[in-house]
Amino acid sequence: MTNAERAALRASADSVLARLVGDATGAARLREDQWRAIEALVADKRRALVVQRTGWGKSAVYFVATSLLRAQGGGPTVIVSPLLALMRNQVEAAARAGISARTINSSNSEEWDTIQAEVAAGEVDVLLVSPERLNNPDFRDQVLPALSAATGLLVVDEAHCISDWGHDFRPDYRRLRTMLAELPSGVPVLATTATANARVTADVAEQLGTGAGTDALVLRGALDRESLSLNVLALPDAAHRLAWLADHLVDLPGSGIIYTLTVAAAEEVTAYLRQCGHTVTSYTGRTENADRQQAEEDLLANRVKALVATSALGMGFDKPDLGFVVHLG
Repeated sequence: MTNAERAALRASADSVLARLVGDATGAARLREDQWRAIEALVADKRRALVVQRTGWGKSAVYFVATSLLRAQGGGPTVIVSPLLALMRNQVEAAARAGISARTINSSNSEEWDTIQAEVAAGEVDVLLVSPERLNNPDFRDQVLPALSAATGLLVVDEAHCISDWGHDFRPDYRRLRTMLAELPSGVPVLATTATANARVTADVAEQLGTGAGTDALVLRGALDRESLSLNVLALPDAAHRLAWLADHLVDLPGSGIIYTLTVAAAEEVTAYLRQCGHTVTSYTGRTENADRQQAEEDLLANRVKALVATSALGMGFDKPDLGFVVHLG
């Protein structure tokens, strides 16, 4: 690709970014490392690892790259992400840029057949799948082979889970190593994470290069966020922790998330805090899908002080003004 062609590609990338972020003036511009990643994926069909802090704009990289690759006639982008709560946010963000995105995960099984038909018909630009789908026998044997053959870009979100310690957190990521090796030659791959020390970064980069015939491009930035602080409060037992939370929840800024280890704990904490006059909602694996979406919307709109959640909420939630996160117990 000539320098002039790359310059034109960058102009197109900035235009897609403007739509993605809702900038009617068209003044939005990619960060330099965002452009380097997009250039590697779209112009050079390389594999890239982006290690950048939360909020840096990693999703902009894969949405802009998707738009440009689809314009070139490429197949759909497949994004593997473990954060179900973020999938709905990402579908909405993609729509702003004119990108058709759908999800296949445990919360929408009734839609799987329709979505798979839409993908086969070329009507879907981005398909978000949870890592658990990769190890589902039906999906692995009937859907994945055709999907791998047609994929225009593979994105591995939370890519630290490819590394050895990440398997303990999400063991289904082990399947991705096989998928990476089986991708057709020339299919670009993007791995993103905000959680990787030097050893994990090197490990993930090595796995990305497996079968690709070239080293992966690694773009790593500062992970520190000045807006975040970490505090630990030592209390003797669960009763004291709950009492402290009931007394001090009103003092915490804005709306936030209270994580518990079990469904039973989430329900008990929710009931107790409500008795104390706090506006909170539980969010667990037992929560119906419609109630989950309502709870997410209530948190986004600050209609509740907190969601009392298990890991069903995931470890990521797209709320720029999130006030606090409490890990209880």
